Amino acid sequence: MPRRLRWRRAGPGELETIVSRLEGWPSEAGGGLRHMFALSVIETQGVGQVRLATDDHRWAAAVVFPNRLVVPCGDASAIEDAGSPARRWRLLVGDVAAGDAVLRNTPTDPALVVHDQRFFVVDPERVPGVAELPDPGLRRAEPADLDGLADLAVQLHVDDRFGPDPGRVGWRGYRQRLESTVRQGMAYCVGPIGRPVLKLERSVSSRRWGVQLAGIVAAPEVRGQGLGRAAVATAVRAALAEGPQHRPISLHVRADNPGAHAAYFAAGFVDREAWRLAVRS
Repeated sequence: MPRRLRWRRAGPGELETIVSRLEGWPSEAGGGLRHMFALSVIETQGVGQVRLATDDHRWAAAVVFPNRLVVPCGDASAIEDAGSPARRWRLLVGDVAAGDAVLRNTPTDPALVVHDQRFFVVDPERVPGVAELPDPGLRRAEPADLDGLADLAVQLHVDDRFGPDPGRVGWRGYRQRLESTVRQGMAYCVGPIGRPVLKLERSVSSRRWGVQLAGIVAAPEVRGQGLGRAAVATAVRAALAEGPQHRPISLHVRADNPGAHAAYFAAGFVDREAWRLAVRS
């Protein structure tokens, strides 16, 4: 019987090996695409947030932001044997095999909600031109937009079944996170300054690893008008224009949200594989 694995902190000398393993990991989507978020964290922050579980035959990694986020990657059997890479987390995001391996080591929790998602990737040949899907006025968000962006984040929280309306405390939490995102130039919106009606963020923006879109939501009063697909298509065209050529672009979407799927397909995305999201509300 193989010895039980234990998670450990990655060392700086392991950076190249970790990147090489994640980039080359065999998967339908492709390792560099599937692990875009983890690789971008390593690119900007080094391996300080990375935990490893390895033996002679198995290798797994996890990006861990304590009490916030866990992103498991690699060999699911190693992850399951090693247990959870973090004692407490609020959000888990990863491919189904790795994500479920963590969840099998997670105690029953009535506040835990597990979601089936899909991992979408842009096919550059399918991206519509401006004549087909014109820019609806997508712009970088400004500090004056923060209250409206937080309203939209709460709307997405409810739409995506993260839990009930989080109330004023939850609203302030979303606003605080978005303040950092706006400051980094990673939040975009449609609508007058101070009154955005659509929000879109980049959770990854890397010349090497690509762009990942996230947090896409439109206000209820503007839904059904094609605004979402036009905004996403505009964001995709902008990311492709920034280069390098054939820059990967991805997003995750709830598996049972056909309206969003149709919008993303129209903007040039294709469905690549199943994904896992788990949230403690």
